Order: sequence, then C-alpha cells, then structure tokens
Amino acid sequence: MTNLREIFREADTSPFGDVNVAQSLAMLYHENSKFDRFSQRKLGDKINAFYSPYLTKRSSQPYKCYPNAPRIDLSPYKDLAPEGANYFDLLANRSSTRSYDPRYKISIPELAVLLQQSYGVTRKQKIETEGVDGHVGFRQIPSPGGLYPLEIYVVNLRSQCEPGLYHFRPDTCELEFLKPGDHTEQLRKMIYAEPYINLPESGLVVLTTGIIERMAIKYGERGYRFMLHESGFVAMTMSLIAESLGLGSCMVGGYKDDQINEFLGVDGVFETVQNVLIIGKKQPCPLP
Repeated sequence: MTNLREIFREADTSPFGDVNVAQSLAMLYHENSKFDRFSQRKLGDKINAFYSPYLTKRSSQPYKCYPNAPRIDLSPYKDLAPEGANYFDLLANRSSTRSYDPRYKISIPELAVLLQQSYGVTRKQKIETEGVDGHVGFRQIPSPGGLYPLEIYVVNLRSQCEPGLYHFRPDTCELEFLKPGDHTEQLRKMIYAEPYINLPESGLVVLTTGIIERMAIKYGERGYRFMLHESGFVAMTMSLIAESLGLGSCMVGGYKDDQINEFLGVDGVFETVQNVLIIGKKQPCPLP
C-alpha cells in the first residue's frame, strides 16, 4: 500500500517543507539550538563556570562608549513621564505610522524619554559575588543574565539636536555625537522604506545593533535567539513610548545590513544591525 504521507512529502516544494529543510539556514539554526537533556546539562556547566569573579565583573558593564565623541546630556529629562498615559490605551492605539509631519522637531526631553525608558539603566544593584567590587545596571526590558547585548544608534533628521549620527550611552543617559550631517539620502538607499513609509519627513531613525559575544559567552548558540528576543522587546517598548508622546513609529525589516554596518562603523560580524525603527510626529489628517 502506498504511503500517502511519503507521496505528499516528495511533492512538497514549499521553502520549509521536509525536502528543503536542509537548505534553510534558519531551520538548521533552530534545530541546532534546541535544548535536550544532554545539551541543557552541558550549557548548565558553562553557565556555572560563568560566575567567576572575573567574568562577573566584566559582564556587569555591557556599555560601549566613544570616549572622544562630543556628548549631549539627556539625564535631566530621564525621569520624565507622559501624563495620563494608559498602557492598554497605548496598546490599542499603537499602529505603524507611515506618514510624518515634516514641520515637527522632536524635543530633547522626548528624545531622552524614548531612549532612557526603553534601554537606559533605570536601577543599580551591588554585585554580591566575593572578590567583585561593582554593580549591575538593570533596564526596563528583560535580558537573559542581565547581559544586555544591544547598542542603540540614532540618526537625527528632525529634532532639537544637530542632525547626524549618535550613539546612546545607557549608563550615563547621554548621546555621543559620531557623524554630523544630513544622512537622509544615505538612509533612503540603505533602508527599503519608500514608497510605503515617508522616511525623509520622519524625525529619527533608530538603528539597533547586537553584540553576539555578550550573549554567546554564557548561553552559546541559544544566545542568538535571546538577542533577537531582546531586540524585539526594545523596539516594541520604544514604539509604545513614542505613542505615549504623541509620536508615531514604524519598524522596517528590509534594509542592506552591511551598508548600515559600514555607516555605523561596526564590523558586521561581532556587532551587526538587528532592527530599524523610524519615529516622527504623526501627520495630521487633512481637513475635509
């Protein structure tokens, strides 16, 4: 008797069917990063070894910095919060904004709230490990092991800051000014936004990168999954904060990774772009 399942399997030409799964890098990674009893025990031994005083101290300060870059201090505004913002209303009202008001400049307090409340350090805790003098800085979003593998870069198009590329320092709530100038045309070539999203009239483009070593050193292959989770947490949090400020946002999945990496000055291997978020003032509806 012919096995119908085998017949359908051989006829399956979908990208992720049984026949083609070996050709899918995504499926291969997913299969090879699954836990079983052996791999979980092996990873457990690695995690236990991670709690040495040296590694604990090194991993507790996951902050990239540009020491020679000019800085803008956002800390005076970091504890501001929009009045009357209801979480469930924000969830209900949030949607992808594709048209922005080019007349509006995002204020420095708005910029501070967007960055600080999404990925800035909001509380500190002393490290209790013997032989370690230091603290861990925690943030609003969950991060496996408190390792925080992401870095936030902001391309300012329309705000009260000078146009250009900035890096956000989560530990000091500062912007480090990396590259002055209007980078609109460069962004248009790197990000597949138009004609669906009016990128040139937005206020900011937030580029999130991931440093895989921060996760992999403790969680191995599984750490890449965790890093992608965290990138999503940050983007959604920032999108909801934008909504609370009366701003709109739109996440973009289509972009030229290595061109963005080159623009940011990162190597594209150990640190690489993970997410693109466009933010600006919502375009008011035209009068009837």
